[in-house]
Amino acid sequence: MTADGCPVELWAALPAGGIPTLLGSALPAHATILDLGAGAGRLADPLVAAGHSVIAVDESTEMLSRVRKAATVCSTIEELRLDRKFDAVLLASHLVNVPDDAQRHRLLATCQHHVAADGIVIIQRFTTVWAAEAGGRTDLGAGITSELVLEPTSSDGRTLVSATAAYTLGDRRWEQSYVTCPLDDDALSGDLEQAGLRLDRWLSDDGSWVAARPVGCTRRES
Repeated sequence: MTADGCPVELWAALPAGGIPTLLGSALPAHATILDLGAGAGRLADPLVAAGHSVIAVDESTEMLSRVRKAATVCSTIEELRLDRKFDAVLLASHLVNVPDDAQRHRLLATCQHHVAADGIVIIQRFTTVWAAEAGGRTDLGAGITSELVLEPTSSDGRTLVSATAAYTLGDRRWEQSYVTCPLDDDALSGDLEQAGLRLDRWLSDDGSWVAARPVGCTRRES
């Protein structure tokens, strides 16, 4: 278990599903990618297999020990400052939904610092629609199921969601609880703007995956 309560064994077993294909549709060929909060390499390793060059960043050495193909860097996202730029920076796992606004701004500042002037930042978020409709049992693949219970809460006038997810794989069971801050388009756009980024387009129909660009960027053909 990581310091923030993520079960390493679960994340090492969890399949990527169709996410690498979705990401690939937004990436140039043979892209350099910085995967922030990469965990056990669930997305980083398939992206390497697809021909990209990936650096996986996580603060958990145990998580990074499960990464097989990507290069790894052990660091918090907020403190990371590598001396290079990337074609794409990936902030997945709904990390942008952290309830602390200042921490969210630091995460996005790291994205902005590392993305090339004509590059792309790809973000996975919980939307306000998700907060209203999600919950129940989901088949995650590879024999893993999840049961999600959501409870609305609030802090400083903001609407938050308290979530408890129970995961099952065979006779093994893990439970993880967290508080998240769903972001609508206006809220996300405002946070991106503070970091010197702009919302470019949605990559998924439900708006959970979005692409952002550095302010002033002219989109590169992928």
